[in-house]
Amino acid sequence: MRCPTCGELMDCRRETYQYTGAGLDNVFLTDAQVCHCACGESMVGLPALPALHQRIGELLVAKPSLLTGPEIRFLRKNLRLNGQELAHWLGVDRATIYRWESGAQTVGKAHDRLLRLIYAAVKRMPTEHVIESFQGIEPRQKPAPPFEIPAGNGMIASLAS
Repeated sequence: MRCPTCGELMDCRRETYQYTGAGLDNVFLTDAQVCHCACGESMVGLPALPALHQRIGELLVAKPSLLTGPEIRFLRKNLRLNGQELAHWLGVDRATIYRWESGAQTVGKAHDRLLRLIYAAVKRMPTEHVIESFQGIEPRQKPAPPFEIPAGNGMIASLAS
């Protein structure tokens, strides 16, 4: 593959790639095709983003501790809701959503559960599994462990160097 910046051949290999496009720092695509050029340009083969984001959402809904601010933001954005809309759905004000997402305030267990159920229902996930997992949710926030998601064969997308 040729570099879109300088036209030279790129060195492509399979490796684990940290995907930060979801706003989370713990998503890793395993076996992703990553191409590097001597000029500093990088490209990565990404799986279909809607399917990738769906998988990240599923992993977050099943997470065994309260959602963190970036995780709440990811679920909200993946539902294509703004802060005011999510606030309306959860019965809180927009400032509360902002405080949760910024980490200034911890989401309560009831709102955490409601957000997970809303996400599961909108994304047509089986809600029984979500409800069963509530018994094991720790009543404090912890970042999710690293998510390793197989990249498979994806489209090549340019990344900022």
